[in-house]
Amino acid sequence: MKELIAVIITLGLIALIVTQQSPKNTYQAIPPLSGFVLQDVAELAIHIQDKPSLAAKKEGLQWRLMGSDKTTYLNVLAVDQLLHDLQTMQVKRIASRNKDTFARFAVAENQVVLKDNQGQVLLDVFIGKPATDLTNTYIRLADAELVMTVDKVLTWQVKRTQDAWLEQEAATKDVSTE
Repeated sequence: MKELIAVIITLGLIALIVTQQSPKNTYQAIPPLSGFVLQDVAELAIHIQDKPSLAAKKEGLQWRLMGSDKTTYLNVLAVDQLLHDLQTMQVKRIASRNKDTFARFAVAENQVVLKDNQGQVLLDVFIGKPATDLTNTYIRLADAELVMTVDKVLTWQVKRTQDAWLEQEAATKDVSTE
């Protein structure tokens, strides 16, 4: 009797493993992500909870904060990392096709818009919360009604405070020449 139970449990585990590893027969049409070129990006806007929180325009190799009273530049490394991650992100899976689940995945509040010199939108994407494995992020393209996971960790980059985006002023020291 114990041997029969052991065989049944073993067969059940094997069936579970095989069904988890076998490809599913469901077709999931994945919309193409924007294939923008980093050099084409001239404007960056990040909106947190429908409020413009950051807008920047590229000037040479630097990013100037728009709407500021004085000329203020963004941290180039932070901007470059975000742009690189957005350019190279790959869809891992479709998480939902139901518009009612947008709030659950937090893909209705934090938006990133990239434009070129002519004002053409290169990428318009909502960045959601980290996926359950914490190495992927839920996203939604602005013109798509589906939630996807991508292979980048984007949430913390987008949700930086405005001060965290700013270039830190180089500390200057008075050096006497004695």
